[in-house]
Amino acid sequence: MSEVEIRVNGREYKVTCEEGQEERLQRIAAYFDKRVTNMVDDLGQIGDARLMLLSALTICDELFEARETAQDYENAGDALDPETVGGASRAIEAAAHRVSEMAARLEDA
Repeated sequence: MSEVEIRVNGREYKVTCEEGQEERLQRIAAYFDKRVTNMVDDLGQIGDARLMLLSALTICDELFEARETAQDYENAGDALDPETVGGASRAIEAAAHRVSEMAARLEDA
């Protein structure tokens, strides 16, 4: 396991990840920090916990929308080949798993 320092809403957190995933975690953290920053711009500093929760819910909403879009493609009249559908499903499931892991790590921080 590797330990990576990430910054969210001006605060630094140490988070562990699998070896070789450090750069990916930094990119994910930067994306999350941008979402939190957008929440701060809209709502002000309403507390770290509420900002994290609202940002996570926003990202989950994006994930659900992506899943619905993938499902729409799956149900469309012009069927996608199984390889494309399977790849999209795996990518969405992997993203959902990573979001859950990040949420758990942030709760432990």
